[in-house]
Amino acid sequence: MIDRDKLRDKISFIRSNLELLRGLAKTPAENFTKRSAEFHAAVRLLQISIEAMIDVSSHIVSREGLGVPKSYVEVFELLGRAGIIPSEFLDRARAMLRFRNRAVHLYGDVDPRHVY
Repeated sequence: MIDRDKLRDKISFIRSNLELLRGLAKTPAENFTKRSAEFHAAVRLLQISIEAMIDVSSHIVSREGLGVPKSYVEVFELLGRAGIIPSEFLDRARAMLRFRNRAVHLYGDVDPRHVY
């Protein structure tokens, strides 16, 4: 059974982060792209928001018995196959997962212009 309270908390967390990101988006590009505090805050907020999205998705896959994913990408593919998320969202999810991996493992290679 899906833990709706858990999902509600994660989604609320993501929404709060998005509000903070909207505020950071008001930073002038020339300041943001100099690897400013705003840039680093945005990278972290994006990273943890994507991780919360993975948590929500993994919870649904597990509780609904949709399969045993071998990767985060497969989590979203299983949701797509089950009709829980639209198939056109898969490309965006893949891009978010690539960004998350870069932020976690190749943090020195995150392009401030891309983040902005």
